[in-house]
Amino acid sequence: MLKNINEQVKKLITLYFYIFEMQCIPSVRCEIINQGRLLVIPIFFTFSAFCNMWHFLYEVKSLENILDISININFFIAGTQAVFTTIIVNIGLKKKQLKVQRYFDKIVESSENFISEAREKHLSENIKFTNTIVRSFLPIYGVICLLFPVVAMFQTNFVSPMFYRFPGIPPTSIFFYPVNIIGQVFIYCFVIQLYVSMECLFFIYLFYFRGEVHSITAVAELLSQKENLAKNCDGILRSIYDAHKNLLEEFTELSKVMWHFYCHKLLGAIFIICSSSFIYSQTNSIASGIVLQILAISLLVILCVPAQLIDNSSEELRVTLYECLWYEMSLKDQRNFLLIFKGAQRSIKVETMGTEKISFTTLVQIMKTAISYTAFVYTVLL
Repeated sequence: MLKNINEQVKKLITLYFYIFEMQCIPSVRCEIINQGRLLVIPIFFTFSAFCNMWHFLYEVKSLENILDISININFFIAGTQAVFTTIIVNIGLKKKQLKVQRYFDKIVESSENFISEAREKHLSENIKFTNTIVRSFLPIYGVICLLFPVVAMFQTNFVSPMFYRFPGIPPTSIFFYPVNIIGQVFIYCFVIQLYVSMECLFFIYLFYFRGEVHSITAVAELLSQKENLAKNCDGILRSIYDAHKNLLEEFTELSKVMWHFYCHKLLGAIFIICSSSFIYSQTNSIASGIVLQILAISLLVILCVPAQLIDNSSEELRVTLYECLWYEMSLKDQRNFLLIFKGAQRSIKVETMGTEKISFTTLVQIMKTAISYTAFVYTVLL
């Protein structure tokens, strides 16, 4: 069961890099062109952000249509942020991610005593959960987001699903309507799915680690049974030590990637929630504003909840080790247990710039910060 679920999730990760690296473009003999495929998605995000900024600077005549302003600002922020995230995380730090993925495969294929059975239960549960959430969240999020192009089409007399018009195509051209309607819908849907898939990728990573921590905790619970201390204490301690040591090493590698990822995403989330709040200033756009806020907050939940859960799992492991029958062990086993317990004091937590760790508190702080910025703009600038 564990191996089957792991293969399903691996397909999602493989598809993610297949799209971001544009592997659908055939390879040629020129290595420069082959490497240039990596820049297709960043260029696509850049073009999307450029269209939003062009519209805001040259096409917007007044600030009356707050929905138009808010959506284009949000997409500009998302597009700009996605460029840096793609280049830094997906390209620059890809090797670290591949190393972590090989670690996932290793623990899934492992047949070590004691912990393999625990992984079959706890790791399977976590991987199955994340597989269900990701496969459901992406299409549902995409369908809900279609509300805004529909509203924009009505407000622009079926010309611009994203309110702007592509530069260089005059209204008299036969390509004006098909290029703007089809092109903008494609860009909108593609950007949304790529942007959200980044959050889902790290959602998957964190639940793999959470499943491994739960598996180690399950093995540690065996130390609370006297019969296991008499027969298998040395083997149990060795299994816990090796698994936890490898987990800490791999999580440290992933943390170097997550530091950049969370820094970009959380900073962007503040400005997206802030700009979305201005929609409430128009009574005819309140429904759209509520939906936009819910979508923004749901991405924050995808970012912060797994980080909180893995921190809770790390604390649960420490408590389990503390409450086991260590005083019933032999002197040699007590020394080995002390090494394990000291290692367990290293918290498995997600960190980034400006925060001690990512948690539910981070989610609340970001929302409070966004509300404060919005209130400042309303009071001072408007």
